[in-house]
Amino acid sequence: MARTSLSLPFNGTKLRHWRERAGLTQQALAEKCELSRYQISRWETGDAKPEPASLKPLVRGLAVVLPDPFSLDDLLDTRSGTEPRG
Repeated sequence: MARTSLSLPFNGTKLRHWRERAGLTQQALAEKCELSRYQISRWETGDAKPEPASLKPLVRGLAVVLPDPFSLDDLLDTRSGTEPRG
């Protein structure tokens, strides 16, 4: 069975913003989420989008270190602007 890529409007720039705000390197975030640094890098650059199964650990990994409430919406282009809040 083929893997399904994310059809949500995932925004890699927002991922990078939140990762940097949390003070994490790509490697550190990857380890927290049990993902590879390569995956994080490709998502941030827009070369790939995460599979749905990767989103939950990604959000959990970021939420653990961010002081503000953080959710999946913070990684999507769901608002009129594309600037990350916060």
